[in-house]
Amino acid sequence: MSIREIVIISGKGGTGKTTLTAALAASAGEKAVIADADVDAPNLALLLKPGDGARIPFTGMAIADVNRETCTGCGLCEASCRYNTIHVKDGKAKVDEAFCEGCRVCLHVCPEKCISLKSFERGRILRGDTEFGPLWHGRLYPGGENSGLMVARIRQEARKEAQESGARLIITDGPPGIGCPVTSSVTGASFALLVTEPSMSALSDLRRAAELCRILGAPFGVAVNRWTLSEELTGAIKDTCREEGWPLMALIPFDEKIALAVGAGKIPSEEMKDELSKLWSEIYKTGRF
Repeated sequence: MSIREIVIISGKGGTGKTTLTAALAASAGEKAVIADADVDAPNLALLLKPGDGARIPFTGMAIADVNRETCTGCGLCEASCRYNTIHVKDGKAKVDEAFCEGCRVCLHVCPEKCISLKSFERGRILRGDTEFGPLWHGRLYPGGENSGLMVARIRQEARKEAQESGARLIITDGPPGIGCPVTSSVTGASFALLVTEPSMSALSDLRRAAELCRILGAPFGVAVNRWTLSEELTGAIKDTCREEGWPLMALIPFDEKIALAVGAGKIPSEEMKDELSKLWSEIYKTGRF
């Protein structure tokens, strides 16, 4: 059987996506590799508590670098930069590193050939063993860019370890929203689980996340967390799922025991035992697992 990857995402933050990811990892019932693709604000490790392991520098995309000794300040690079990131000051070109996209146009137009590309460390990719399998995660440094690329690298490392270790399941905690990191986490996944909550904003963001999955061709299902906080809005989510043909795979009630477990840094797998069992059953029924 080929390696299967389930990615847990949400259209907005705060729906309980990471808690559910940890609980799924704890209840998977088979050998798995785990990944945290929320590189801007990773917190899956707080619940899974990985040990120390590999630390891989992440350089991301190379950007332009000007040799000021040979630069004549002709301004061709400034005139050609569509990102407005290179400017001539005091007779020399200077790159604003925070905005350079590494497109290389300046390298080609520079008559003195004094511009090259440079890379620098933008973050770290980390690996650590947990009770439920190895965890691949990472963090961008403050101001770091290329979060989508970092997500792709983390997923690659997780898949490589799964292949080498014989694990057939990867469980990935995706980022919130629908931006580049989410696209990078969902692309090529076997299945996406969209976690929402009973609120109008969450329903709106659920629609956006579902549309992203449709565009990417990723099969998905929906889980409503803390549904008992508003049966009326949960009903609206159910109606939307029915109208749109989205599989509704789990209704997880609000339970103070779950909140207390998470507050204590514990995985609430026992507190969610029945719901997790049903959810895994629905996931396997999709035929993707």
